[in-house]
This record gives sequence, C-alpha cells and structure tokens, in this order.
Amino acid sequence: MTYWIREIAGWVLIVLGLWAFYQSYDFLVRKRILDAFPLAFMGFIIFRGGVHLLKVAVAAQVARSVREDVTQPVKRARATARPIGPTTAHSILPGPQNPPRQGEDSVVRNGK
Repeated sequence: MTYWIREIAGWVLIVLGLWAFYQSYDFLVRKRILDAFPLAFMGFIIFRGGVHLLKVAVAAQVARSVREDVTQPVKRARATARPIGPTTAHSILPGPQNPPRQGEDSVVRNGK
C-alpha cells in the first residue's frame, strides 16, 4: 500500500514542478529575469524529485508482485576443475606465420 502513497506524492511533486516552471515563464514574460531563474531551478529540482518517486513506486509495485519461487536462489552445477600447471603443447594455437626476417648481412651482400 505504501507504493500508492509514493505514487501520489510523485504526481503531486510533478504538478508542483510544472507550476513552478509556469510561474518562471510568467516572470520571464514580465521581464523579471532575476526572479525567474531561481524559481526555474527550484521547479527543476521538484520535478526531478517527483519523477524519482514515481520510479521508486513502480519498482516497489513490481518487486511485490514477483512470485516467491522466482526469488529463491537457483543452484547451478559447478564447472569441472581444470588442473593447474603449465599449458600443454597441443592446446596452444599457432599465431599468424611471418615470412623469415632478412638479416643485415643480406643487405651487405646485395650491395644496398
């Protein structure tokens, strides 16, 4: 039942935040710029608080509706343990093969 209270409080905060935005807009229309900015900031904070309360209320409602058997931990089979030690040669994949390097003496023989 408490999620209903959270949801109602969230909607009330959203309406109050929208009202603060409207008041801020009204101040801007009447050229009261310095009064409009703090009210717009407060409206933003109140609006975000209302959205957060709505998210929490929906999450609480979903968590309460989850069945009990789903919340029980599932026992999974453990993976078989592999021996610890050096890697065997047959389990290593070869990487890309590069052509053999030419040393400095081949450059000297070619005269370059």
